[in-house]
Amino acid sequence: MASVEDEFRPKNIGHGGILMLRPTDALSMILRCRDLQILVLGIDAFILTEHTTQPVMEHSVDLSDYAQGDSWTLAEKFLRKRMDKGFVFEIVVPAQYQ
Repeated sequence: MASVEDEFRPKNIGHGGILMLRPTDALSMILRCRDLQILVLGIDAFILTEHTTQPVMEHSVDLSDYAQGDSWTLAEKFLRKRMDKGFVFEIVVPAQYQ
């Protein structure tokens, strides 16, 4: 069975092996995780240039404290507030779903 990350890998715009998505694709991944009941453990924001990948820690969030609750709604709200900031996003899911 393909992982949720494999499902979104064709939309990857990052460098190296990290799956980085445009905001609309990242939102789609969060919604897909909700459908599959795969928790979202965090969201990492990056500024991506031709030669660099710069993390933006103040626009990243750790949702692992919500691992037994509704991490999807929190993830969706967090992402929607940052959709127009020019970031790309890594959606962090449990290892078995990567």
